[in-house]
Amino acid sequence: MNKRKRPDWALITFICIGVIYFGIVLINQQSLLNYQNLEMEQIDNKIQDEKELNARLLRQREEVLSDEYIEKIARQKLDMVREGERIFVDVNR
Repeated sequence: MNKRKRPDWALITFICIGVIYFGIVLINQQSLLNYQNLEMEQIDNKIQDEKELNARLLRQREEVLSDEYIEKIARQKLDMVREGERIFVDVNR
């Protein structure tokens, strides 16, 4: 009456397959998370670059709208002068 109970091979096989499947799913999920984290870092870097570009363009816009810049462009590109200014031309050039 002292019989040993034989192992249930179907249960052992089912458990082994479940553990292997769980391991594969876990590895695939970790790989996917790593890829998405890398993409997120790249997007964060791009956002930071665009914010810096935006700030630089806003500063440039403020500079372009200033009276000093407008006067500078009028003098250099359009050869304009203020009222009452005297212009001296170097004839030796």
